[in-house]
Amino acid sequence: MSIFGKREKVIAYTVNKAANKDMYITVQNGEVVVNAPWYFSSNKIQEIVQEKKNWILSKIQEYEENIPNIQSVKIFGKNYDIKVIYKNVKSTELNIEANSEINIILPNKYKKIGNEQILKMSIQKMYEQIANNEIEDIMEKVRIMLGIAPEEYKISRIQNTLGKCIDGKTIIINPELMQFKREIIEYVVAHEFCHIKYKTHGKKFYEIIEKNIPNYKKYEREIQNYIY
Repeated sequence: MSIFGKREKVIAYTVNKAANKDMYITVQNGEVVVNAPWYFSSNKIQEIVQEKKNWILSKIQEYEENIPNIQSVKIFGKNYDIKVIYKNVKSTELNIEANSEINIILPNKYKKIGNEQILKMSIQKMYEQIANNEIEDIMEKVRIMLGIAPEEYKISRIQNTLGKCIDGKTIIINPELMQFKREIIEYVVAHEFCHIKYKTHGKKFYEIIEKNIPNYKKYEREIQNYIY
């Protein structure tokens, strides 16, 4: 990883070298990636990046302006206020307090360069950790209830989707599911389990759902912004 600066603005960029003829730069999710021919020297890459720095900074600014101001998050349906604390620490720390507050402790260096992306990443990591701790017990409960089980399950972020069944064998759970109440989490897991037996949302699919989770329509309304 390399960096270049514009006054106090320091930007990191990652270099990928391959058998390309041309060099090109991308800015995705606020991250700058330079794809360069394998024979380009570091100085050559740095020179081109400097030439493009205004465009890079504009793309980063555009991305940062679209990041929501995170003030609170949900865990198992309960709201937690976020409190950002700057300390002399080397890496980001996150503590869930008993008073419905989440303390995100950031290194002092982030005071100058902004912290929205750091906060977003910290919250994503938090949901992943909660999912790793909780989802196995929830899946076992659903397995006993339905008498169906996948060959494998994974916890992975998937766009606009809380859960997914692949080829009737593997269940993928989006860790963002941990923001919802436990009964909703159980419903989403059960929904994906049913896809092991039925690929589509047909009559027999919903017969299983209705038999085991009578309130499923209520839960579906609460997660209607997601596809599952």
